Amino acid sequence: MVGITRIATYFPRRRLERALIAKAWGTRVPAGTRTVAGLDEDALTMATDAVLACVADADPAAFDALYFASTSSPYLEKQVASVIATAADLRRDVVVADFAGSVRAGVAALRAALDGVRAGSLRTALVAAADARLTEPESELEPLLGDGAAALAVGGEGVVAELVAAASVAEEFTYVWRTDEQRTLRVSETRFGTTYGYVRDVAEAIGAALRKAELPPARIARLALGAPEPRAAAEAVRRAGFDPARQLDPSLLTEAGLLGTPEPLVLLARALETAAPGDFLVVAAYGEGADALVVRATDRLPAARPRPLADRLARGLALPSYERYLRARGVLPHEPMGEPVTAMIEWKELRQDVRLYGSRCDACGLVQYPQARICIGCQARDRMQEHKLGKRGTVFTFTLDNLAPVPEHPMPMAVIDLEGGGRLYLQVTDAAEGEVRVGAPVELTFRRLHEAGGNRNYFWKARPRLTG
Repeated sequence: MVGITRIATYFPRRRLERALIAKAWGTRVPAGTRTVAGLDEDALTMATDAVLACVADADPAAFDALYFASTSSPYLEKQVASVIATAADLRRDVVVADFAGSVRAGVAALRAALDGVRAGSLRTALVAAADARLTEPESELEPLLGDGAAALAVGGEGVVAELVAAASVAEEFTYVWRTDEQRTLRVSETRFGTTYGYVRDVAEAIGAALRKAELPPARIARLALGAPEPRAAAEAVRRAGFDPARQLDPSLLTEAGLLGTPEPLVLLARALETAAPGDFLVVAAYGEGADALVVRATDRLPAARPRPLADRLARGLALPSYERYLRARGVLPHEPMGEPVTAMIEWKELRQDVRLYGSRCDACGLVQYPQARICIGCQARDRMQEHKLGKRGTVFTFTLDNLAPVPEHPMPMAVIDLEGGGRLYLQVTDAAEGEVRVGAPVELTFRRLHEAGGNRNYFWKARPRLTG
């Protein structure tokens, strides 16, 4: 049996009430809020968060591959999958690849991982999909999109959703695009694009997958479909012979927005929250054709259900204005922060700063960071062993910096005592007023730290631990 063994989702904490977009431009917008990635977030950091949640209680050395999918990768030439694999402390010989080109990249990466396990070239694999797509202010797409990520583990043991069948359609059809010279998305005539592009291709791919699985539409419990807008998904499943009111998993538009590459995987995670063993589910994505997978929930699902999406979306931080949203998404100009980090320093401190290893004294047991030859507790020399640091802790002390050269003040800085030992001095992100206090529980998150010298540098920050 080959299939999905774990699944996790991630949403940035910032939220924008769409009414603020309507107020800014005098336009009509859908009701609800959209998730907003901050200046220290992008597809790389959100995917890392999702992967860390997915492998939280697993041995990272057990995974043979990591595939990253996004249409808004922070790099056009630099492999992001390798960065995520390093931050997640996967093995050095892990297979990595980036998938891109359209929002079907997430499901395409999942299919590639499943095919690898089924063929025997991989035992286990991780798939991460994330997007934080930019749009022009006052554009048709601006109020519709949201930011988020999903990560899945696949393998042959501990399967919660078994792969039953897969099918694809490939066809040139320009609907949503962005050239190598454009920073923001473009969209063609909406009605024509959904009817003759999305609906036709997705319905065809789902129909082909069902024929391979030898299942009629009535046997499918839920469909998790990425879509350019909610009505298009309903029309596609109606054309494929389903009842959208009963079988289609509702869009995330109202509470998060249309997420792009991770959207069908996030919807699949929500469908698995309530699926019963034996239920058949369909997950599908579009983009110059479509990919569709049929999976079956197994008896292991009830004991390994994904964390509810409602928990992931809870306790958002509302942005107070449309202008703050533009700043958070980097639409407004801002000064680069920090000093460039050379490739030599990055290479030298990679294991310590990205894989997050400190040192533990053999003589007195004290864990410290950064790594050192001399113990700061007992002064023993050259008796330090490498020690993997935990990612949860509490605030020992903190300060609010109103002078740091950052776009928003104050910037919380805190000394964090980690569970299992180690003390780090870190920026705190995603914190509401009053959440940074002595003794407050926090967790580490991999974020953008500097942007200088034409490059981005990533490091760990702390954020309030809101649940569990």
